[in-house]
Amino acid sequence: MIRAALFAVVVMACGHPSPAVPAAPAPKSLQLNLPGERVDLPPALPPGYVTVVDFWSESCGACTVVGGMLAVQVAHADGVLIRKIDVGDGFTPVAKQFEIGALPHYNVYDKARRLRYVLVGNDCLKAPEIAKQLAAE
Repeated sequence: MIRAALFAVVVMACGHPSPAVPAAPAPKSLQLNLPGERVDLPPALPPGYVTVVDFWSESCGACTVVGGMLAVQVAHADGVLIRKIDVGDGFTPVAKQFEIGALPHYNVYDKARRLRYVLVGNDCLKAPEIAKQLAAE
């Protein structure tokens, strides 16, 4: 044990590079904006992950319920992320930007950041299964 620690100190002192530190994993769920504000979406979609973009509003009770179900069902799904965009109330800049006419509304992007599914209303309940299937591809 002491020998291993001493060896590590000597290696570091000799200028050898330290082992690479793995990158921190992307947060599972992340709010991207303040209510109604526009969003630059491509940087928020990490490559290599299936991303469910949850368009929601605080005034939408169904958004809260369905969003909670999504979070629980993909909590342990490897390779699936949730990005939340608050569309605010009414015809806000972000609602116009993404042509959101009804809530809840999910856009599901594959690992290559391509839009694969647009789910609105009750169809949003299918999002966890769709996301897991895409992650397994």
